[in-house]
Amino acid sequence: MRWDVVAANAPYLLEGLRGTVGLGLLVMALGTALGFAVGLARLGRGVVYACATGFVELFRDTPLIMQIFFIFFGLPALGIRLNPFVAAAAAMTFFAAANAAEIVRGAIQSIPRGQWEAARSLGLTAPQSLRWVILPQALRRMLPPLMGLFTTLLKDTSLAAIVNVFELTTAGRRVVERTLASFEIWLVVAALYFLVCYPLSVATQRLERRLVGEGA
Repeated sequence: MRWDVVAANAPYLLEGLRGTVGLGLLVMALGTALGFAVGLARLGRGVVYACATGFVELFRDTPLIMQIFFIFFGLPALGIRLNPFVAAAAAMTFFAAANAAEIVRGAIQSIPRGQWEAARSLGLTAPQSLRWVILPQALRRMLPPLMGLFTTLLKDTSLAAIVNVFELTTAGRRVVERTLASFEIWLVVAALYFLVCYPLSVATQRLERRLVGEGA
């Protein structure tokens, strides 16, 4: 066992972990914002609904790795060239947005219809009803699945390694190529992912139980 190699390369691996967390936070922030808009559009009708539904189905029903490949390797055929980080972040943002949109839509639609009717009976318009009555209740129901989505995205940042974005998996691969200590390095890489993702999973489960207990 070559743990001296792990110790010597620990700062480099931790720098890769920073890249993973940074990419995950960026994608989650952008994906949630876009997903919120798309989720609201999914509640409408007509062209807006059709476009939002097409977006969701496209990015939920195709593999994320294929989306990264298409944006990074396919778009240059159309004259659109993106650097690896932007390409991976864009693909992951669209993927996150499609999944966040369904979380938003489902949370809003889970609020009893009577809440809408009560708000309208008070003279509130549909947008006002959504803003002041429905969303405050729906947001509580969105939190656990959004936290679960963030955990998934943190793990999926490893796919950015295929276009050589610097994050934890890329850092691990480079160290292995240089030292050939594959067992030790990949074990540590897996442990680092676990140390970041497991607390999030536990927090998500506790939040779910708490909200269920409060009748959210």
